[in-house]
Amino acid sequence: MAGFPWEGKRGGFKVLVATLSVALVYSYNIDLDHPVIYQGPNNSFFGYSVLEHYYDNTRWVLVGAPKADSKYSASLKSPGAVFKCRVHTNPDRRCTELDMGRANVRGTFCGKTCKEDRDDEWMGVSLARQPMVGGSILACAHRWKNVYYETEYILPHGFCNIIPPNLGLNGKKLMPCYEEYKKKYGEEHGSCQAGIAGFFTEELVIMGAPGSYYWTGTIKVLNLTDNTYFKLKDESVIANRYIYLGYAVAAGHFSQLMTTDIVGGAPQDGGVGKVYIFRTDKNSGSLIKIFQASGKKMGSYFGSSLCAVDLNSDGLSDLLVGAPMFSEIRDEGQVTIFLSRGNGVMEEQCVLNGDNVYNAHFGESMTSLGNIDDDGFPDVAIGAPKEDDYAGAVYIYHGYIGGIIPRYSMRISGRKLSPWLQMFGQSISGGIDMDGNGYPDVTIGAFMSNNVVLLRSRPVITLDISIFLPASIDITAPQCHDGLQEVNCLNVTACFSFKGKHVPGLIDLNYNLTSDVAKKEKGYPIRVYFISSGEATGQITEQVQLSYMQKQCTNYLAFVKRRVKDVISPIVFEVTYSLGEHIVEKEEKELPALKPVLRWKGGQKISQKNQVRVTCMKQKQIECRYRI
Repeated sequence: MAGFPWEGKRGGFKVLVATLSVALVYSYNIDLDHPVIYQGPNNSFFGYSVLEHYYDNTRWVLVGAPKADSKYSASLKSPGAVFKCRVHTNPDRRCTELDMGRANVRGTFCGKTCKEDRDDEWMGVSLARQPMVGGSILACAHRWKNVYYETEYILPHGFCNIIPPNLGLNGKKLMPCYEEYKKKYGEEHGSCQAGIAGFFTEELVIMGAPGSYYWTGTIKVLNLTDNTYFKLKDESVIANRYIYLGYAVAAGHFSQLMTTDIVGGAPQDGGVGKVYIFRTDKNSGSLIKIFQASGKKMGSYFGSSLCAVDLNSDGLSDLLVGAPMFSEIRDEGQVTIFLSRGNGVMEEQCVLNGDNVYNAHFGESMTSLGNIDDDGFPDVAIGAPKEDDYAGAVYIYHGYIGGIIPRYSMRISGRKLSPWLQMFGQSISGGIDMDGNGYPDVTIGAFMSNNVVLLRSRPVITLDISIFLPASIDITAPQCHDGLQEVNCLNVTACFSFKGKHVPGLIDLNYNLTSDVAKKEKGYPIRVYFISSGEATGQITEQVQLSYMQKQCTNYLAFVKRRVKDVISPIVFEVTYSLGEHIVEKEEKELPALKPVLRWKGGQKISQKNQVRVTCMKQKQIECRYRI
């Protein structure tokens, strides 16, 4: 996670050209035509971590660049930095370094037996945010070192900063592994590298420390209310060395709706990797194991990424566990989903693998996006940053009442989005409406090219289409005259309306009304036709203009052919449809309104059908039989 050797290849510090029109795979409601791309300094790993932030009506993209030089610590060698990129009122898309009040001198004393070495400390290796409005930020540097004992000991403790919501100074420095007079390198917490992973709840700061106890690892959990740490003492977990517990961390409601439980990944545990869930015991100050699960293949790194999210909206958190080095051929990657049944009981539901691409590292990163398509269930993004020869890709999956849809609704290709992106999908952040249109958006890092991409969610429209028909049509009793002779006919009424959150203006809806569609699909002659421009046709193509929640209806007259052989099968009418233009008042906005999209139906045909039965008058049953 922190040991990637690659360097970025492009220069500059301004946004790249961000208005691209490219033919990508079906994208559902993530807009790919108007990406907002931020670029950081050369060779800084800008985008290794990303975080969406919202404070005082201002939206920010926060970016970790753990190999950057710092203008606030100019005497240090590449200590890393966190940048803030304003989303609005920032036409040049410039990002500026966040001043976290770190000292600009070497060898600052930080305790009785602590003198810090901040060269190459990797500030920005992980970022996390409190979930409530006005939440604080956690920014960590896992390679921060204590060199009090000079040449005798160099202790890579790692540390984290709590940054206030306004991104100003007056933050709080956390050194969870530093203890007075403890100087042994790995026996306790000397090499713990706290902060390689971090998570923030309303009152808990959770930091992974995979180097503690000779790389057994541990999880540091700080309660901000009383400023005390929970400690992991379970011998069944910490008995083995080199399991890297704390390489990934998360938190959620796994046992009860009102309690917060801690999740830790140990990707080297048993060679296959494991994930553990702990409850916090306030009486003893301990973390108590309530669940564990193992990977299924040696070297898969199961547990190296985690995502806690309530997929089925039952109030309990479910868990996604990444195994990015899971291999059938080489490192295709895999994600396992566990549904919570309460009281710490987790049920394995399914396995996801994206497109199962060679060396993709699918599952390297994961995040909850919130409800991006307004269907009532949270959605999830999963990164495959090495897919397509290190260009990278991100897959979007949608939750539903049973858990998660196992087939992704879209794949976002880094290479097609922009030809210079590399390791796109190494970091992902979501859950915040960044452009103010009422839908959460997604931000994705591509640290090898020092880029971060903000992709916005389009409004989703749910169409209500009704086809009104008579209950039956008597083909032996003509009701109409076509200008030449009496014929059978029926009234067909098509009605349209839509609903959707934050859809201003008017929508052009293109539609086709097809008669006797079942016969047409089988290649048989149709029994019913319309008259259009003086000619008989089995299909009417039209457009209707709709406004929010306003129904529009159109009436048509359909004629039945005289020689109808099939009087058994019902006559089926179908409306297929697509969105046309979105008409809004001209807006002079930096981020223009996005065109709405029809609600995704999981690959089903976007259409509506209704049918009418064929009947005969009793005294003309012989004529009907003859027609058959």
